[in-house]
Amino acid sequence: RVFETRRFTLEEFKRIRSLVPGATINDAVLAVCGGALRRYLTTHDELPRPSLVAIAPLSIRNADSSAGAQSGLSLMHVPLGTEVEDPVRRLRTVRQHTANAQEIEQAVGAKELTDVTKHAPAATLAMSARLLAGSSLGLGQRQPLASCTVTNVPGPAIPLYLNGARMTYFSAIMPISDGMGLVFAVTSYDGKIIISPTSCREQIPDPEFFALCVRESFQEYLSLTSQPKKARRRKTTGKKAK
Repeated sequence: RVFETRRFTLEEFKRIRSLVPGATINDAVLAVCGGALRRYLTTHDELPRPSLVAIAPLSIRNADSSAGAQSGLSLMHVPLGTEVEDPVRRLRTVRQHTANAQEIEQAVGAKELTDVTKHAPAATLAMSARLLAGSSLGLGQRQPLASCTVTNVPGPAIPLYLNGARMTYFSAIMPISDGMGLVFAVTSYDGKIIISPTSCREQIPDPEFFALCVRESFQEYLSLTSQPKKARRRKTTGKKAK
């Protein structure tokens, strides 16, 4: 397997989500990953017509559970809008799907997940890994679970130290299996968001280029946030300025 990682700032992702009213940072991350996949597959002349679909593990709690009850994990299927060239429209498509997903209603909030007294990010990532491994058993090439996985585990919003040494960031190398050869591990820590894809080397033999596609997809969204709305609308709809 191959592994790469790229770091971004939380504030920049907040600017990206503002491109679509109601969009969340999770939606923005999914849209950036979708844009990266579109760039990568277009370069290799392998972009399919229908959208690639990701499964997103969610930390959830039943509605009738007590406040201190342990949360579980559920899998949500999300089309990444890889068939959409317009990045804003892609983000809007992702938002429309996640806004209607029933699993979101039970999802544990990011604020609670960043509380290290209640959740350990590494443990939650391990739970995601076990859930993905169990879900892919018996599927293989006959019935792929999805095109990829995007698992988002928020970490502490403040810096952590060990014997005076500051932790700079943390990422994750996720398991891959038959029918699930690409996993994006998305972690956050101290004002940063880290996107770390793990893949089968036969599926992505050029991980450095794939990571560049992630960066370029992010930069495309970020550049739109600095444009006036009218200019942004003309660009995304293909209309020329008068």
